[in-house]
Amino acid sequence: MAERNVPLITGASTVRGFGYSSIWIYSSLYMHDILHISLLYVGIIFTAGGFIAALVNIYGGAISDRVGYKGTMIFSFSISVVIYAVLSFVPGVSLSALLYPVAFIMFMIANAIMSPASNALISRSSDIQLKGFSILRVGNNIGWGFGPAIGGFIESFGGYHLLFVFGLIMGIISLGISLFLKNVKYDGKIGKVPLTTSNTWLIQLSLIALLLFVVQSQETVTLTNYATIFRSIKIYQLGIVYLTNGIFVIVLQGFIYKIIRKIGNFSSFAIGSFVYSFGFFSYAFDTGIIGMVISTIVLTIGEDFAFPVGYSMVSAVSKPENIGKNMGIYNAFLSVGRAIGPTLGGVAFTLFTVPYEIWLFTTFTGFVACIIFIIKFRNVESLKHV
Repeated sequence: MAERNVPLITGASTVRGFGYSSIWIYSSLYMHDILHISLLYVGIIFTAGGFIAALVNIYGGAISDRVGYKGTMIFSFSISVVIYAVLSFVPGVSLSALLYPVAFIMFMIANAIMSPASNALISRSSDIQLKGFSILRVGNNIGWGFGPAIGGFIESFGGYHLLFVFGLIMGIISLGISLFLKNVKYDGKIGKVPLTTSNTWLIQLSLIALLLFVVQSQETVTLTNYATIFRSIKIYQLGIVYLTNGIFVIVLQGFIYKIIRKIGNFSSFAIGSFVYSFGFFSYAFDTGIIGMVISTIVLTIGEDFAFPVGYSMVSAVSKPENIGKNMGIYNAFLSVGRAIGPTLGGVAFTLFTVPYEIWLFTTFTGFVACIIFIIKFRNVESLKHV
């Protein structure tokens, strides 16, 4: 019965991604263009929310080990629905330069509660963990690919308010799907909820992933504003760029999964982290929508190699009773990376005016992550296999 959790979690994450991805991607434009908040301050808002989410990730993962992953996910989806409802029907919040950032950070907190629980439930419900995470990755990218495309169309022809209504509808549907999950809890002994861990492999993997996710977060402040300011890309065209990511994840994930099974986790993450970082850097040389689509295809290939493998490696170095907690710790580091990235992007726009300088400044951590990973884990046999 637990096997049904994989398609259910994937479905809920996909539907949720349709709404949340639009809010996540276009909030920097909304805060800058509509609420008249500076790009540097927008970056700081993302950073503050990211650090709060990082802390929530750790405790959320550990608590989900105790109370159950299904209940944790339902609680998270419920929080999101309430926030969407407030933004949809209370203009005093959505149009406030003070209150909207608070609501946006609450979205990040809700996501931080859900992520470790959903990842842990995928791990416990899959006979082959990498397969489960790959399926979830496809679902996430359908949501995060088609979501911004739909959101860009909605914003261009209906305004930002309809994005909140769209998110509310998607949130209600994802909440409904989560009610059908089969709860899976660890039946062994679980100690107190700790903030720290002695698992050095986990910490090293998490630090490397943090550096890579600094690059991942450039899809928010940096890419959206670079495309509209430097390349005069329309918002609905920007949606096509994000749609490209979602489509090619779907098209390539099965093929790349077979390659990963042959070459193992180590080679996959090393290749993926480099290609992913290079794909983002190549935006510097794109002058229009076609070039940006090509760069997006390149980074998507890197993403398909690196991201599912990251969670698979965390599972591989975790004891069964600590999977939820360790997923929370790993996600916390990812949140910190996502938190640092937008501020880095805001600083880049402040310091530089040349495209390649902006993108080198915002992607160098990804190349560093690749180098450190190869040096640290080249002799770790357990991570060379799926």
